[in-house]
Amino acid sequence: MSRRSLALPSTRSTEPDDVDAERETGPEEEPAAARSAGVVASLTGADLSTPLTVAQLPTPYDVAETVTAPLNDQERGYLDVCEQALHGFRKSVIVAGKALEVISRGRLYRETHATFVEYLDDVWEIRKSQAYRMIEAWPVAAAVSPIGDINEGQARELRPVLKDYGQEAAVALYREVKELRGDRRVTAADLAEARAVLPPPKQLARPDQVRDVLTVAAAEGRVPRLAPPEPKVPAQAVDEHQTDRDDEGGVSQDQVDEGAEAIATLEAAVAQQRQIYDRVGGGVLAAALLYDPGRGDHLRRELRQYAQRTAYRARDTSGDQGADDA
Repeated sequence: MSRRSLALPSTRSTEPDDVDAERETGPEEEPAAARSAGVVASLTGADLSTPLTVAQLPTPYDVAETVTAPLNDQERGYLDVCEQALHGFRKSVIVAGKALEVISRGRLYRETHATFVEYLDDVWEIRKSQAYRMIEAWPVAAAVSPIGDINEGQARELRPVLKDYGQEAAVALYREVKELRGDRRVTAADLAEARAVLPPPKQLARPDQVRDVLTVAAAEGRVPRLAPPEPKVPAQAVDEHQTDRDDEGGVSQDQVDEGAEAIATLEAAVAQQRQIYDRVGGGVLAAALLYDPGRGDHLRRELRQYAQRTAYRARDTSGDQGADDA
């Protein structure tokens, strides 16, 4: 099947030479592009050169597989609107996601393609998996858009929250992560870490409890990515007696820096230990042993071995670290 051309022509007025030619040959039917421009304007209040918003796209609806009739004027208008949105999907995959859902569920591709997948491949060169990720992402992104625009990866991490906990909880989670991150950019990994500490949906009585859950988790170190950045240790003022104190056994600046880095390392290790403690609970070991007894027992022994090694290194002595590496 030949590739369909989706280049949208200009809707500006016809040049004088074209007008003279029309007068000589008689009136012709209005070009399809001009009709599409009129439909787009009537549906959205925008011309073909104006970027569309999610609100300007039609609501997705279902058309039965048995329907083979050509598109009516309204459906062609929907297709024009959705394809206009798709032309700008590099700027907003969220808008494109809704456009794809309208085309898919309404089967607006049926005049030129047998299936939605064929339409995606032939017209837009989009993989099926990518298209459906975009379709799943747009409702989440639209929900949190008053707080800030999110990308497809961030929407993918929020979608389970919206599905299992509701829209208010998803918005609350994004808002709290954004607040905890401060000036740092919110990433999909941040949202995934925050989602992992949420209690089961039945234990979350109100959406606003998400804030409390994340605040406590951040304070306890269970969400290291959301912890505040480590404060910089101010350089100690060096006076005329500093050299004398160093010679007498005082603490040098290098030792201060090394100590601050060591504290940060220990804090990160404690946070990881807490995460390990949480993750191996709830019957995880029992399920692993049932699924693969040999591999499960090996992992359990390694877990205990490294826990013992960590405890040995954390003993209340100093300077004897070489022995525990044996």
